[in-house]
Amino acid sequence: MQVQIPQTGVIKKQQLDIDKEVSIIYGYNNSGKTTILKVLDSVFHNRLMENFILGKAGEIAIYIPTNRVIVSENNTEELHLKDCEELIHYQKDSYKDYSLHLKRLRDQLMSNKVIHTFILRTIHRIFGINVKETDGRYSDGIENIINIYLNIIWAMTWDIDILSLTEKEFAKLLSNKSIIVMIDEVEMFLHVNIQSRLISSLKENFSACSFILTTHSPLLLTRYRDCGIYEIVKGKLEEIHSDVYYEDLNSIYEQFFEVDELPEQFREAINYLGDVALTGADNDSDRKKVSDTIKKLRAEYPNLCTKYNVIITKAQNNGESNDKN
Repeated sequence: MQVQIPQTGVIKKQQLDIDKEVSIIYGYNNSGKTTILKVLDSVFHNRLMENFILGKAGEIAIYIPTNRVIVSENNTEELHLKDCEELIHYQKDSYKDYSLHLKRLRDQLMSNKVIHTFILRTIHRIFGINVKETDGRYSDGIENIINIYLNIIWAMTWDIDILSLTEKEFAKLLSNKSIIVMIDEVEMFLHVNIQSRLISSLKENFSACSFILTTHSPLLLTRYRDCGIYEIVKGKLEEIHSDVYYEDLNSIYEQFFEVDELPEQFREAINYLGDVALTGADNDSDRKKVSDTIKKLRAEYPNLCTKYNVIITKAQNNGESNDKN
């Protein structure tokens, strides 16, 4: 799917080829991750409106900002949208009071027994806890997942009578309905253990959907195989072509997030010890340097020394064995 992205604020004019079922965008704070999703949302809505005017079918897109519902005692009025034009206008208006929109979804969708049961099962599968009702106050992570799931379900069911849906019909709808789902900072409020299986859970439940996600989580980049990864740099999306599926996270931090895996002092010292481990120490001065280096590293970086213990031990043994010879 080709998308023409117009110049908007920090976002540069560009063409985006979305050829993966999951696309993940990462970048620095204020680099434009949220803005690019809003621009894509507008592009997809304009495309849907054009198709509607021409009498053609178009794919629904939904943008889900990071938020959580404000629990209220009052029920909201029921939504009645007659066509895609009203849907598009409602979605744009919903961003002005997103908490009201979320509360509306809770009131309308969770009153349906089939959907209510599905949400409870989803919480159990993702979080490993049993929840009997969803009208209480749960952690921000659970609340956010409920919001994400209800938004997607609403985008799939806004034009059908959900009252008559059987569990089998609902499962078939979730599996077959294709929409574009854009979620901002999808990992927000979630423990890393939950993050590690989040995308797979979403794709398992909504297998025909395309997902465009923004994140600050290095973990998410590595936990789904069929995934397009983009860094946003100076307003443009640059695709990462490396295979990072279950890549070592230290490597991800260093390569893509510019976070040094090792302190410079430790890096220099362990490289030196690595050379000694291969070639040995030549004289008393070298052997003393090896001993002093190891002693200093163990005092200042005990955790890293545990990780690199093989190199350190071999360098120590090589120095000692040459001394005996």
